[in-house]
Amino acid sequence: MQLSKLYCNHKDFKNITFNLNQLNVIYADVKSKLEEKKNSHALGKTKLADLIDFMLLKKIDRHHFLLKIKENDISVFTNHIFYLELYLNSGKFLTVKRAVKSNTKISFVIQDQTITDYCPPSTWSHENVSIKKARNILSEYLSFDFFHNKDYNYRKSIGYSLRTQDDYKDVYKLNKFVGGQDIHWKPFMFDLLGFKGELLQLKYDNDSKIEDIKRLINSYKNDYSVKIEDRDEIIAEKAILENEYKEVEKQIDKFNFYQQDKTLIKKGVDEIEVKISNLNTKSYKLNYELDRLSSSIKNNFSFDIDKVKKVFEETSILFPAQLSSDYENLLAFNKKLTTERNKLLRSTINEKEKELNNINSKLEKLHKERESLLTHLTDSDTFTKFKKHQKDLVKVESQLLKFQEKINAIDLIVQKENEIEALQTNIKSTINELKKIHQSTDRNKKYNEIRALFTKFYKHIMDENAVLSWHLNSNNNVDFIPPKVKSKIDESKVTAKDEGNTYMKLLCVAFDLSILCAYNKESYFRFVYHDDVLSQQDYGIKIRLLELINNITKKYKIQYILSAIKSDLPVNHSGKIQEFNENEIVLKLHDKDISGTLFGFEF
Repeated sequence: MQLSKLYCNHKDFKNITFNLNQLNVIYADVKSKLEEKKNSHALGKTKLADLIDFMLLKKIDRHHFLLKIKENDISVFTNHIFYLELYLNSGKFLTVKRAVKSNTKISFVIQDQTITDYCPPSTWSHENVSIKKARNILSEYLSFDFFHNKDYNYRKSIGYSLRTQDDYKDVYKLNKFVGGQDIHWKPFMFDLLGFKGELLQLKYDNDSKIEDIKRLINSYKNDYSVKIEDRDEIIAEKAILENEYKEVEKQIDKFNFYQQDKTLIKKGVDEIEVKISNLNTKSYKLNYELDRLSSSIKNNFSFDIDKVKKVFEETSILFPAQLSSDYENLLAFNKKLTTERNKLLRSTINEKEKELNNINSKLEKLHKERESLLTHLTDSDTFTKFKKHQKDLVKVESQLLKFQEKINAIDLIVQKENEIEALQTNIKSTINELKKIHQSTDRNKKYNEIRALFTKFYKHIMDENAVLSWHLNSNNNVDFIPPKVKSKIDESKVTAKDEGNTYMKLLCVAFDLSILCAYNKESYFRFVYHDDVLSQQDYGIKIRLLELINNITKKYKIQYILSAIKSDLPVNHSGKIQEFNENEIVLKLHDKDISGTLFGFEF
């Protein structure tokens, strides 16, 4: 895959058409004498690499220049829509559309021919898809052989085709990997050099699992205050508590009647209350009847014949003798009647008094029974004992639970330690395989091809030998050794040049080119962007580097993109600046005014 075109909907943006299979120069003509480097960066030549990365679906946040640079709290690029046309290894052209405002929505279209006049396609095969899905789609379009059946995609190695200033500090470890864990880049690099990256990934995964298990074990030991050797002692203590539990349980069983009896007693009290109420009603009725009967006996028949005669005399009316005789007879009759009636009343009173006595006797018995039940119902001592035994049972249960938790924790620790042993066995097997690989690097064709190309390219540039190598460190993980540069005169003497930043930059260049050339026979990246690679180099080095680039692009059909300012161009023997050909320069920038910047404005 190579870059074909980069353009934008804003007319001030400097649209770029890249050359395929040859050198592409991002050329900055800087006239300022002061802060020359700063001015060159302000033109946008360094930002171009970031923009290409953005179009190859790098995720961005508010710190990215497209979002960070604001005016009135709005990104100055908010209305920018960028298009990147890629020349695929299949020979087709793929256009990627991405707007700054909606930068998580991506569109694609594939065509047989390149577009003309920077006119965006009118239709899209995939429109406004999420960035995650877009990466999968782009991976399918690129169809790089190296990434088949891998857990990562083209984004993993894109930094070796887009080297910015921050990426020249280490040949292997890009700036995006700095501060991260080795597992995030070393297995990939092992893959890239032609070895089994999944083997190193497995080693890191198992190491990580062991560390996680060890942390878990330590947390269990601290949380439960246990040691594996204490298990049997804890079992014994638990057995003692279990016996205590059984004893308390027996005591509880003795009081099991309490709640049941409490309900029955309450029911009994209610029934007695009803009986007492009914008997009280009857007692009241009998007392009332006895009182009335007693009053009736006291009311004897009373008639005074003399008073009647006196009334007659006072009224001068003759009281007949016969009438007197009739009254005497009536009086005698009534006395007899009263005697009989009183006799009957006394008999009734006796019966009712007996009934009343019987009721009173029952009431007395019921009152005593109710009093007894109420006393049992409210027996605080019984309830207190019951509650105490319940609390004891809960306490013992709690202690038993703690002992069981400790036993479970110990058992889990033992299980986890067994898992560690199994993982360590796997790791040992992996280490043995890594050692075998390290002992047979001379049989790895891809690795040896990369190493040979690296040494060849660096020697062409620097006229010195540089060596790529790796070894297993004390943790039996792979360490990629910084390339050793050996002098031409004494091959055993390592020079100090490899310690300088400028020489490290050239080591990175040689490494990136060796990767591209070694993978040239299969579908892979076929372009590389090296930012500001000519700065601070000797003229001879610059000339040899450009010569190497020219040879490689022709032989391997690789696209090489180089950014440089005019003052960094090499000078030939006559003291004249060695300019690039016009067809090699795909973008010209200058600092005369804002028209010379990439975006058409300064920021």
